[in-house]
Amino acid sequence: MSIRTRTDGGVATITLADTETRNAITGADMIEDILDALDEAESAPEVAVVVIEAEGPAFSSGGNVKDMAAREGLFSGAPAEQVEGYRESIQQLTRLLATTDLVTIASVNGPAVGAGFDLVLGCDLRFGSRNARFAHTFIEMGIIPGDGGAWLLPRVVGWQRATELALTARFITAAEAENYGVLLEIVPEDKLDQRVAEVARAIAAKPRPAVTLTKRLLRQARGMDLDGFLELSAALQAIAHTTPEHETAVADYVEGLNKRR
Repeated sequence: MSIRTRTDGGVATITLADTETRNAITGADMIEDILDALDEAESAPEVAVVVIEAEGPAFSSGGNVKDMAAREGLFSGAPAEQVEGYRESIQQLTRLLATTDLVTIASVNGPAVGAGFDLVLGCDLRFGSRNARFAHTFIEMGIIPGDGGAWLLPRVVGWQRATELALTARFITAAEAENYGVLLEIVPEDKLDQRVAEVARAIAAKPRPAVTLTKRLLRQARGMDLDGFLELSAALQAIAHTTPEHETAVADYVEGLNKRR
């Protein structure tokens, strides 16, 4: 396995563990293993949050350049075959991260490059240590972000900054990443796991239907006009009001008020 997984307290953790390739994303095993782990987390009713982290000195080196040079794996075959290869592998990962109802958190303690950077960008929340560095390096290899990264990057950092990062392929520091909105927080290296776990557990402890519906609203807000969005908000709110979790939360709140009187 190119990854390790564990589940605790409503939080599933996926650890990239292919240190020999610096956690290259484009290997068939890595993509398939991550997709399987995400599918398993989605099917587990107790899981609300997924944390993606990595072992070794790098979060992910992105595409496996040795495979590119050898025209192996994702980079093999005629153009039409490569199109299908991208559709059936790494683009499935981008699509799943963009559509899952699970809350996804990236924990970055090292360089995240190319497709590795895009894996981070695809997560809802992103934390990093001072060791975190990021670069959209596709253009250096004479290629483009075939995984969908050119859709992700401008939605996080803005169109002008995305253009600069994509066309220069320069590395940005953790401090720059925080300034650009790539990282939510920079955390001391020895406190990173603790901080990510703290946030993950806080979210996982919230009423699950409300977490799911709120994430759906936030996702749809990217592409809807206000009128349509308000209709959707009303419809999902009506659903939320009928859930047992809502009734319990309201009852607990009222009981707490009565105790304080």
